[in-house]
Amino acid sequence: MIDRIRAYLDNAFENAPKTRRMEDLKEELFSNLVEKYNDRLKHGLSEEDAYNTVIRGIGNIDELIDSVREPSPLSPAPAQETSARAIRTAVAVALYIMSPFLVILIDSNAGIGAMFAAIAAATGLLIYNGMTRKSYVRTEDTIVEEFKEWHVKNNRQRDALNAFKGAFWSITVAIYLLVSFIFGIWSFSWIIFIIAVAIENIVKGILALKE
Repeated sequence: MIDRIRAYLDNAFENAPKTRRMEDLKEELFSNLVEKYNDRLKHGLSEEDAYNTVIRGIGNIDELIDSVREPSPLSPAPAQETSARAIRTAVAVALYIMSPFLVILIDSNAGIGAMFAAIAAATGLLIYNGMTRKSYVRTEDTIVEEFKEWHVKNNRQRDALNAFKGAFWSITVAIYLLVSFIFGIWSFSWIIFIIAVAIENIVKGILALKE
């Protein structure tokens, strides 16, 4: 029966684009189906009934393939909403870029306060962009709909992660400038960036293990 599941997917993906992303999707779907098939067997179904149940639960594979071709399974957002989202993103990026220089341009603690205020504002804009993105609502209980819901959720998590990464590196640059100016240790203060890269990779590893 496992071979039948494989043959079914090979036939369903026969006309799909021959790309690495599509192959990964097919393999992920195959693993999911095999897991569901074995689960049905444990609940007392015969091999034939378990196979038929799993195949019926897939849904429209063509929709699944189309959702991978497109940037998002959701319908396109209105032009006005897209424009506003792009403006907020551009402003956030500009704030991240200029935040470290506020420490230099503005003397004393006011410069530090202005820097963190700019970082907070930029992070808030990006998080707002992510939180106001439309959620996907399943229309039926199939694997295809489950994948589409996961796809949208994954995009939101990616946007949130990018927002925090922007804040992290802005703070890193600010710390580098502050330490270098105050203590005059330009010759080896660059080590801060090596530490920052290590911290970023540790966080990525923790998130990967969590998933």
